[in-house]
Amino acid sequence: MGTFEVRADTVKSRLYIQLVGFFREADVQSTLDALRTEAGKFQGPFDVVTDISKFLPGSPKAADAIQQGSELVKEFGRRRAVRVTGGIVTGLMQFKRLVGGVFAEDETVRYASSVSEADKILDHW
Repeated sequence: MGTFEVRADTVKSRLYIQLVGFFREADVQSTLDALRTEAGKFQGPFDVVTDISKFLPGSPKAADAIQQGSELVKEFGRRRAVRVTGGIVTGLMQFKRLVGGVFAEDETVRYASSVSEADKILDHW
């Protein structure tokens, strides 16, 4: 079973997303609902820190949800993104493949080994 945390920091204009474990179809709707609620708190563009350091590739429905979540974040005004990988390659590979259709791997995406490092990257970007 997968777990998630989504938190909006409106002072820093940052959306924090943490995905942990193996996501199943049953996990999808609550994750998307939380993402929609938190992303809706911003009045303008915002940055996203996505912690996928403990994320495991999930079911096909969960994979669809990652793409839907990416589209939702883009719709709400995502500006820059830092992905916290912690060295886990399989989850990162699936994540990159799924969001690649929504976000290009360009100058708006960076990688970090921890959330604190991601914050430092965004503080100085």
